[in-house]
Amino acid sequence: MVAAQQFHKRLLATEKEHILDGPFTMVKTTDAMPANLKQAFAEITGAPSFALANPGERYQVTDVVIDRKLPLRRLVFAGAEADEWFIHYERGGRGHSFSVLVFKVDKQNRVQFVWGGVGTHGAKNLEQLRKMVAAGRFSDEIENYW
Repeated sequence: MVAAQQFHKRLLATEKEHILDGPFTMVKTTDAMPANLKQAFAEITGAPSFALANPGERYQVTDVVIDRKLPLRRLVFAGAEADEWFIHYERGGRGHSFSVLVFKVDKQNRVQFVWGGVGTHGAKNLEQLRKMVAAGRFSDEIENYW
């Protein structure tokens, strides 16, 4: 597993304004994500394997463990555009939060982490997510809280 410190990157405000540019195709289930993206997500989040509930599915919302089989994170929505992906999801626990992670797939089909941010509110759609990221509502100041 790659050290999590490698995944912490900060962007300038002007870079955040354009990090989600492009005609992304919306992805609403984890089944639509390629295996290499799922592997990169697991690695970045420090999970032993990919664990992300689909929208509407049960997940571990609080610190009180109700079912150890439930994932700690749940997909809000994701998007794909050419060689770029983003995953917007919520994370349960004491500090319930929402995150967005951005990836790029290289010519060898390896998934590279581009940027990630954490916020207190989730977006309802891509346009709102773009505005929230551009406005700094997803902070990249917190190291590796994915």
